[in-house]
Amino acid sequence: MNRFPPRILLPISLLGATASLFAAATPPPLTFDGGRGTFEFVERLRFESRENNFDFDSAGHSPTDDSWFVQRFRTGFTWKLDPGTSFQLQLQDAREFGSERPKVPFILGAEGNDALDLRLASITIGDPKTSPVIVTLGRQTLVLGEERLVGIGEWNNFARTFDAAKATWAITPGQTTATLFVSSVVNVQGTTSGDGWKFNRSSTDDLFSGLHVSHKLDATSTLEGYVLWRDKKNNNPIYRAPTAAIPAPARTAAAYDIGQNIFTFGTRFFAPPKVGEFDSEFEGAWQRGDVNRQTTATTGPYAGSSPTLDQQAWAVHSLVGYTPANLPGKLRFDIEYNIASGDKNRTDGKNGSFMNLFPSNHKFYGFMDVFAWKNLREFVATVRFTPVPKTTVRLDYHDLSLFTAQDAWYRANGVATVRPLSIAAQNAPRAAGSEADLTVTWAPRPWVTLDAGWSRFSAGSYLRATGAGSDATFTYVQTTLKF
Repeated sequence: MNRFPPRILLPISLLGATASLFAAATPPPLTFDGGRGTFEFVERLRFESRENNFDFDSAGHSPTDDSWFVQRFRTGFTWKLDPGTSFQLQLQDAREFGSERPKVPFILGAEGNDALDLRLASITIGDPKTSPVIVTLGRQTLVLGEERLVGIGEWNNFARTFDAAKATWAITPGQTTATLFVSSVVNVQGTTSGDGWKFNRSSTDDLFSGLHVSHKLDATSTLEGYVLWRDKKNNNPIYRAPTAAIPAPARTAAAYDIGQNIFTFGTRFFAPPKVGEFDSEFEGAWQRGDVNRQTTATTGPYAGSSPTLDQQAWAVHSLVGYTPANLPGKLRFDIEYNIASGDKNRTDGKNGSFMNLFPSNHKFYGFMDVFAWKNLREFVATVRFTPVPKTTVRLDYHDLSLFTAQDAWYRANGVATVRPLSIAAQNAPRAAGSEADLTVTWAPRPWVTLDAGWSRFSAGSYLRATGAGSDATFTYVQTTLKF
C-alpha cells in the first residue's frame, strides 16, 4: 500500500509550525492606484490519506487507497475605479501530486492538474450605498443560500465559477433584495502528460438562470424564495483517462450531470443562532421538466425507448440548533434531517431523482464526500465548541441511507455512483452506513488558517449486499495562507 514516508510528511508539520511563528504579525495589503486597487495572493496546501473511500474493499488495492497532496495558488486584484465601478481579476493554478490516480479531473475523484488559468474576471457597476441596482458581468462566483444547490465548492481544488450576468435589486434597502442571473458553468479543461495549457471555458449548451428573492422577516430571521432553470443540451463534458492502468469502467467521468431542461422552485427560512435560545433552518425544493434517459437499451435498470424522462423530484433540509448560555467554549448543538427523492420506478417514464445542480456538498453530507442531496435520507447530529481562542472543534455523526434502492447511490458531485444499479442493488437494504467526522480549525491570524480532520465511514447493509463492505477512513491536514 502506497504511503508517504516521514521525509514527505515532515514538511506538513514544518509548514504548520512556520505559519504559527509568522502569525505574530499581519502584513499590510499590497495596493496600487492610491489604494483603490488591492492585490491578493492565496496559497492552499492539503495532504490527504484515504482508505476504501471508493470501493469499500480492504481486500484489494485501488488507486484511491493512497496518500497525496493537492495544492492551489490564486493571485489577482480588485480595483475600484470610482464609487460605482469596480473590477476583479483572479488567476488560479491547481495541482495534485503524489497519487496513483490519473491527473485528469474527476477520474476516480481526482483533483487533477489545471495550469494557471483565469478563474475570475468581472466588472461590477453600481454603488452599494446609493444605487438600487448592482450589475456584475463576467466570470464570477454564484452563491444561493447556504450553497445546497448553488455554490462555489471551495473544498474542491478547482472550485467553481460561472460566466454570468447578474443584477441585484434592493427593492427595500436592508430588507428585501431580488437577484436575477443568466450564466453558464466554467468547465475545467482536462489535461494529461504532454498537453499544453488549455483555457477553461463555459458552453452555451449548458445555460443556468435564476431569480432569487430574500426578505428579512425581523432583525435576524430571513425568508428566501427562488426559481432556477437549467437548460443542458447533452451529457458533456466527459473526462477520459488515457492510462490502461485504470480499470476500463473508471476511465471516464462526468462532472456536471446529464442533459436536462428543468425548473427548480424552492424556499428557505433561516434564523441564526442566539445564545440561550433554539434556532432553526428549513429549505425545500421541487423540480419539474425533463432529463435525458441515461441509456436507450431495451433491457436493464435504465432501459427504455424514449430519449427523455419527465422530471418530478423534490428535496428537504431541516435543522434545529441550540446554543447554551453560561457555558465555556461557545458550545453548540445541531440536529438535522435531510432528504432528497430518488427514482422509485424505472419504467413509468418519469425521473424522481433530484438534480443537485451546482452545490457545495462537502460541508453537508459527510466530509468523505460519499453522498449528494440526491436519493438520500440523512440524520445528522453536530457538536461545536471553541476550547481555546481562535480554535474551533467540530464533531459530526451522520446516519445515511438511500431514499430508494431502485435508484443509485450518488457521490458528492451528484453524478458518480458508489455501486452499479444492478439487480442485486435494487433488491438491497437501503442502509448505506454511518459516518463520524472530527475537524479542528485554528486561525491565529486573518491570513493563516490550519485545518485537520479525521473521518470514519462504517459500512451498512447496502454495501455488503452489493459487494465488498469494508469500513473507510479519511485523514487530512490543510494550510491556507492569504495575503
